[in-house]
Amino acid sequence: MEDKARRAARGRLQYKHQLRALLLVAASAPALAAHAQVAATSAAAAVAAAGAPDAASATVQDVVVTATRQSTHIQKTPVAVAVISQALIAQQNITTTRDLAGHVAGLTLQRAGITPTTQVFFIRGVGDSDPIFDPTVAQYVDDVYLPRAINGMTDLTDIERVEVLRGPQGTLFGENAGGGAVRYITKTPTDKVEANFDFGGGAYGAFNAHGYLAGPLIPGVLDGGVAIAHDQHDGYTWDPTIGRHVNDQDTTGLRAKLAATFTPSLTAVLTLDGTLDHSASAYYTPERPIIGGTLKTPVYGAFQPNISYASQGPKNNSWTAGVSLRVSYAIDPNLTFNSISAYRGFAQDPVNYNNDGQPLVPYSPTSLTPVSISDNYIVYREQEATQELQLLGKYQRFDFTSGFYFFYEDFSSNRIGYVVSPAAATPAPAYPEDQIGDTKTTNYAIYAQGDYHLTDQLTATLGARYTIEHRDFAFQGVYDDFTGAPLPVTPGAPITTPGGFAAVNNFSYAGGKTWTSFTPKFGLSYQLTPDVFGYASVSRGFDAGGFNNRASSLATALPYNQENITTYEIGLKTDWFDRRLQVNGTVFYNDFSGLQETASVPSPITGGYVSVRSNAHQAHSEGVELETSAQPIDGLVLTGNVSYLWTRFDSFANAGAVAGKLVSATGNQLPLSPRWQLYGAFSYRLPLDLRGEVRIGADVTYESSYFSDVFNYPQGRVPDQGFVDASISYAPAGVPLTFSVIGRNLANRFAYQSITWGGTPNLWEGPMNPPRTIFVKAAYAY
Repeated sequence: MEDKARRAARGRLQYKHQLRALLLVAASAPALAAHAQVAATSAAAAVAAAGAPDAASATVQDVVVTATRQSTHIQKTPVAVAVISQALIAQQNITTTRDLAGHVAGLTLQRAGITPTTQVFFIRGVGDSDPIFDPTVAQYVDDVYLPRAINGMTDLTDIERVEVLRGPQGTLFGENAGGGAVRYITKTPTDKVEANFDFGGGAYGAFNAHGYLAGPLIPGVLDGGVAIAHDQHDGYTWDPTIGRHVNDQDTTGLRAKLAATFTPSLTAVLTLDGTLDHSASAYYTPERPIIGGTLKTPVYGAFQPNISYASQGPKNNSWTAGVSLRVSYAIDPNLTFNSISAYRGFAQDPVNYNNDGQPLVPYSPTSLTPVSISDNYIVYREQEATQELQLLGKYQRFDFTSGFYFFYEDFSSNRIGYVVSPAAATPAPAYPEDQIGDTKTTNYAIYAQGDYHLTDQLTATLGARYTIEHRDFAFQGVYDDFTGAPLPVTPGAPITTPGGFAAVNNFSYAGGKTWTSFTPKFGLSYQLTPDVFGYASVSRGFDAGGFNNRASSLATALPYNQENITTYEIGLKTDWFDRRLQVNGTVFYNDFSGLQETASVPSPITGGYVSVRSNAHQAHSEGVELETSAQPIDGLVLTGNVSYLWTRFDSFANAGAVAGKLVSATGNQLPLSPRWQLYGAFSYRLPLDLRGEVRIGADVTYESSYFSDVFNYPQGRVPDQGFVDASISYAPAGVPLTFSVIGRNLANRFAYQSITWGGTPNLWEGPMNPPRTIFVKAAYAY
């Protein structure tokens, strides 16, 4: 019956020896690797230049980036930075940040949120998988900070390029950039008319419509541009309990810009943006679906990919919006002053979701009423204001970036969770808890970084940032008395619940704390030859301490400490054979103190789980990134990268507590730290005379397995996974049109993208990757 319904509805020896071996490869054969940005940019450049087969079209492109807040050529920039260009975005149908997976070495993208517009980033194993907490990889749109992964997904319709900076960026970009930073640089309108539109559709009811229109409004004074994007598809996951496909998407985004030129020295750019997300809330696929018995004596069935049995109907109403103003004034040919002001906010109001993916199950042989194990209702609201003042200088022997930064955020969270536990002696209708929190954050920072050119080849970099951050936190934990009436918050008043549960307390907490941090950077870079550039650096990043918005007791609501990371890095960037081959490599070592981690441990009250936020005393990681890009003949682009990562908690005795005893994670791997990541791609313009250009391409990605939790539970191990994508496009001669067919996951492989514990014993679940999809697109560019 289930199969028929699905058809009817439609249908992831010692480490030192390994590291030494890789270091030898990096030192002796740099031609084995290159920078991920170069890979992406070169592929895009080949597409853009395919109609003009000259000498330049058969070379790998070097691009200008602003990763150091100054404009520099990427092959002469002493930072591990990767760039994804606009042309590659169009060629491979990259529509959101989640599609960047595989294109950048060391980047892991986990689907951890309950809505499609939530995305968490891990770089070199550094990140935070819980989107309710501050990220450890910072996101910026046109240098405006996005403080949370919730509603942080960025549409790429009007993107000029995406820069991914690997390693701590604490000096120039501040807190929450210990793992790195992802920067989205959108198009600024000019006096040149530009129009780009694309429409497409495909499997599972997919339909995308994107458009960008820009040009002069008042010639020589005011230019304007507007971008709009709509993306939708039907669900990939079948839910027989409610009889429909789930995990469908329905998002619409808008960005508008006005660029004013008051004088040749004074310019301003005003930006408005907003996104609506009416997609279904997340539906998880259980590792072991319950197919019979009761919750107390379950009978488990076999794993079935992209099947969820959740009984709660999907509901999601999310939006985000913002406004920013950037003013630039050229004081003289060497000095520039920038002011970046922004106000943003978002809301998820409300979102319903099921946290276990299991069907309705009778509680016990003596209580046969079907129950849902874990349902949730949340409301998130956030507003922020930022102001940054910059002074940039560029002289013959000395370049510098300096600034002042201010940030304010008010983030409120209201989470109601209902967990039915088999630990109860007699059945209870549910175990509700209402977690109500509000966090106000104020951040001030001053920073400066300079590059002194000691010789024409040797440059020294020195920078530092000083940050003061204060947080105020108010929280209430309200438990239900199992009669449907929430009990009032009375700290210290015991509540004896029926059903054999232990006595618990409603609780409240109100307090604040201030953290300070000094994040320096020192580096040396050397231009060995015109085609070989090397650098070495020591940099530091930090993530301020905070409070647990998932607290289930007064003890878990108390503040946790700040996190610090120090990274030692050596990099080499090279060009070969008249720039037909580009090879870059990086070796790094990360030293963590106070690493912030979240663990889910059994609740002594419910038998479900509680969230514990704590600091690992010491941890470290080390690795190698090797990337290459080649254009051996006109029209053919080959790209590839490989990254190796080894991680370990050196001291983490207080990772969690079970039955009143501390549980250690010392010696375990850090979460979301795949040992190996591989990527290979080609793009080829076929030498055919078809009154136009035909281009084919394909890419293969592979990621080894990793743990999703600090305890390294076997059930929480995300399996190794590999995917194959391909595309073919035709651009008729003489008209600005391109027609494309794009296939993703052609082998139709299924793997978890993350795995979480469902709150009761033996129940683990998570979201899965989409199945094989074919997408047809038509694009117009003027």
